[in-house]
Amino acid sequence: MSRQLMAKGVKALSYHITPPFYSQVSKRTSVYHFGYPEEIVSTYLDPGFMETDPIPDHVMAVGHALTWQQAVANQKLNDKHLGFLKRAKELGFKDGISAPLFGPNSRNSYFSMNFDRHMTMEDEAIIAPLVGIAQSCHRRICAIINQSGVDEPPLSERESQVLYWISRGKSNSDMAVILDISQATVDSYIRRLFRKLQVNDRISAVIVGLSNSLIKLM
Repeated sequence: MSRQLMAKGVKALSYHITPPFYSQVSKRTSVYHFGYPEEIVSTYLDPGFMETDPIPDHVMAVGHALTWQQAVANQKLNDKHLGFLKRAKELGFKDGISAPLFGPNSRNSYFSMNFDRHMTMEDEAIIAPLVGIAQSCHRRICAIINQSGVDEPPLSERESQVLYWISRGKSNSDMAVILDISQATVDSYIRRLFRKLQVNDRISAVIVGLSNSLIKLM
């Protein structure tokens, strides 16, 4: 993908791979980049700095490609956002194009292209084909991830059932009746479930379950 885009005038690019339902600047985001100087890469990949980037989640919410200038102008920025933009300017950022990339099972990602110049309305003709290339590559990456199953925590059948009923708002006593087991056994399954999902509460368990397609919204 990088070679195709570089041939079209892109100077640098980045691609965020994030579990479904998470922010595109969360600590669970993996950022792949090409063409950026090491100083920019090391600065941006600091989790405390990346999470103040106001552009990725705004672009995902809007649902279509925007220039960086548009993304900044279209939202109310807080002090952390302004600090990010100031530092980005110091690092030499000018303008570029950002776009949401949509995949199966809500595996959507954020993609950004740096042209090392300010963008104008005349650039719209080149944006759609470039985003199309990125979208095609993203779907191939999603297919590889789905085949590998690397994101799926190994849950037993009973743990999967408990997670399902947690997502439906059932109490431990409710689940004991539904599953025909003791409440103490339900408590034990929940502790094991939380440990495997690396969470400490029910809401987080449901979020991780949705992110890994262990449960589905009905």
